[in-house]
Amino acid sequence: MTPIKRRQFLQFSGSVLATIGMSLLPYQKSDRLASAGGNKPRKLALLVGINHYNYSDRFVNLKGCITDVELQRQLLIHRYGFHPQDILTLTNAQATRQAIIKSFEEHLIAQAKPADVVVFHFSGHGIRLTDSDCGAVNCFTSTLVPGDSQVNFDGSVSSITQDTLWLLMATLKTENVTLVLDTNYAGWGRDETLPAGAAVQLQVSAEEKAYQQQCLARLGLSPAEFIHRSQAGIPKGVVIAAGGNNQLSAELPFSNFHAGVFTYLMTQHLWQQTGKERVESALANITRSVVQLSTTDQVPQLAVKPNYPNQEQPTYFLEPQTPPAEAVITKVEGKQVELWLGGLQPKILSAFAEGSLLAIIDQANQEQGLVQLESRQGLVGKGKVLAASPHALQPGALLQERVRGIPKNLTLRIAIDPSLGKDQTRAKQALQGIKGIEVLSLQLGEVDYLLSRMTAQHRQELVSSPEATLPPVGSIGLFSPKQKLVPDSFGAPEETIQDAVIRLRAKLKSLLAVRLVKLALNSNSSRLQVATTLTLEGDEQAVIDEAVAIRGMNRNLTQNQATSARLYNTPTIRPGQHVQFHFTNNESCELYCSILVIGSSAEMVVLFPNQWTAVEDIMRVEAQQTLRVPEVGKDNFHFVTQGPPGVLELLIIASSKPLRNTLQALRRIASSQGTRSGPIAAQEPEDIIGSLLDDLDTQERGNSSIHRLDLTQLAVMSISLEVV
Repeated sequence: MTPIKRRQFLQFSGSVLATIGMSLLPYQKSDRLASAGGNKPRKLALLVGINHYNYSDRFVNLKGCITDVELQRQLLIHRYGFHPQDILTLTNAQATRQAIIKSFEEHLIAQAKPADVVVFHFSGHGIRLTDSDCGAVNCFTSTLVPGDSQVNFDGSVSSITQDTLWLLMATLKTENVTLVLDTNYAGWGRDETLPAGAAVQLQVSAEEKAYQQQCLARLGLSPAEFIHRSQAGIPKGVVIAAGGNNQLSAELPFSNFHAGVFTYLMTQHLWQQTGKERVESALANITRSVVQLSTTDQVPQLAVKPNYPNQEQPTYFLEPQTPPAEAVITKVEGKQVELWLGGLQPKILSAFAEGSLLAIIDQANQEQGLVQLESRQGLVGKGKVLAASPHALQPGALLQERVRGIPKNLTLRIAIDPSLGKDQTRAKQALQGIKGIEVLSLQLGEVDYLLSRMTAQHRQELVSSPEATLPPVGSIGLFSPKQKLVPDSFGAPEETIQDAVIRLRAKLKSLLAVRLVKLALNSNSSRLQVATTLTLEGDEQAVIDEAVAIRGMNRNLTQNQATSARLYNTPTIRPGQHVQFHFTNNESCELYCSILVIGSSAEMVVLFPNQWTAVEDIMRVEAQQTLRVPEVGKDNFHFVTQGPPGVLELLIIASSKPLRNTLQALRRIASSQGTRSGPIAAQEPEDIIGSLLDDLDTQERGNSSIHRLDLTQLAVMSISLEVV
């Protein structure tokens, strides 16, 4: 159950490999190109990504760093207006220590003028080295590991330290500087704590120290003055780091590709940004997603120049020059187009199936045509133009999600953990007998859950878990990819694998239903004007959290209102507290609403509708009205948070179409349970979710393999709540 950890420095012995890795991206020349209009600030970027470290067997090869470079490149060009020739990329064997420093000097320092914008991004290994100039017994400095890095005979490592980055930044003539570091130990500053996993104390190389002396001479700084100023903070702009200076960062397999968790979530968020969002606000939103997804404990960090309010500047010191988007057209051949899908959320990639529709939009955010997705490999899609005005169909045209295609044969992906030993084959056979369950190799990484036996090591790792009681050693159950056990999934130690799978059958079905409904989440891309606020019951000012269909609400709200930052951690609440939903329909027509509560064990409760004897459509919310659930004085129940500790996910579904099949299914459940009013527990949630997706499907009845969800008619929002 070892998670995929990124940019991890491994202390192995052995000979240096001489093979040079080939770059997967072209080397782009930095020819000077005058900005249109002459006086506009120029935008320069140096993007470095290293997957292959063939000069040393001490650095394990990575898989997502070149993807990170392409994620940044596409974003900077199509969202922030960088000219492609002003973006220099160095990948794999190109990204030597000398090449990185030379490119920083020639492409950034030599060309950037005082008002220009500079971006430096690094994805690759990061390590911590002892620094003889630190002045403390155990002082470590974070460093970037170039593609040709080696551990020298004297125990030094040829890398690029934070001191060198400080000096390079200080030499730039502009203040509009952003460094993005997606590595281990990326946070800015020194630390006297031994880094996690460090077996030996390696040191900064003499080559690195000599280069720093050259930089000091160029800047006219004495060593003492440099130490004083560098300890005070960074010399220019901002540094955005994937994690703290003693934290590991993660890369993960997504849908047919690997990427750094931080870089992917950062760039995806910036594709979706709708207003004049400050960089500190953007990072708070990005961090929340990173904490939820990453397999490490990384918490992104922001460092700004002391006494400068750079945290209040927009990301990259630039406001986006285009509307928010999920994709961009990169190639046009007649009616066939190639797409870059970097604005899609990671969680919905697998749902973005053949038949999904994207709307071509202009600078005024008006639709100019439609593209139907025909295939997708990673973040590159192939599509067919259904309709488009001639001037809109060109490379660089942006697309927003219009109709999402959710496959009807979607599966729950289960991996077999090696802890099952000789039972692994029997476990695979038993799981394959359950409809909707797909068994994948653990090495693929992109799985939903792991079927595992509780070992002594697992139990030791979970000692600090919030679970009231831990399953006994030898029991069989489910873990999440982040090694968190699924509550109520473990049985008795003597249980056979066949009996365990039979016992887990209902649980697996519930987990599949939850996965299906979560693939409909669309708060970033829905066009409906709806919002939900969660408060303490009886006190509407005590806001716990909120969810907004941003593009819909942006029709009436200012951009700043629509992009307020959220704390990166999931809101917490104590057991026994009463909470209340406030769902507001700002549309000019009625909507139909349902509120589902999903517990940490995948149990599902329908909180709204809840009046089962009423004749009218009890899911309807009139135009310009606010629905309160529970409504004090009317409803005969309270929504009370209860233990054990865990995370509740609250899903709010709003549709312009009546949810007739869903309502019938819910009324049957209420009748079978003898419930006249109040919430109902969904014993078989797959039936409810199946009815819901049928209701939301916009296509005529047929044999289509997908549910087509029109985002102009549907909003599915989520609020997570941790009971502590």
